[in-house]
Amino acid sequence: MKIDELMMHQVFQLTRIISQNLNSQFSPYNLHFSEWSIIVALMEKGKMIQGDLASYLNIEPSAVSRSLVGLQKKGYIMREEGIDRRERKISLTEIAIKHYNVWERIADQYRQSLLADFSEEKKNELYMALKTIFQAAQCTKNDKI
Repeated sequence: MKIDELMMHQVFQLTRIISQNLNSQFSPYNLHFSEWSIIVALMEKGKMIQGDLASYLNIEPSAVSRSLVGLQKKGYIMREEGIDRRERKISLTEIAIKHYNVWERIADQYRQSLLADFSEEKKNELYMALKTIFQAAQCTKNDKI
């Protein structure tokens, strides 16, 4: 394999194992990593329209919709009807807000364990490299290759 292939393979493997590990960490709270990212976005941004939430997270609208159904059943989000179905406003419930600090602590401890051997300089280098790849992916998002 060429280095380009190895790097992309490693990125995919990394995202999968992080997701699996966080799913395991969140399991006592009946929460999935995909749901956690939605909760974080709503905590940071406040009430959001479902389509805007999907765009913000770079997640397919159908995947966001499935996660929102699960979060609503668990009592972690509320949906307010808007002008039409795509205009539903999503917000966190008091239950989710109450548990947020515990969930954030779990995610933070996991992040810290992954990055414990990195100096601040290495973290900054890695961040810039990942950001560059992300920006390139955004630029080619709708391009056919």
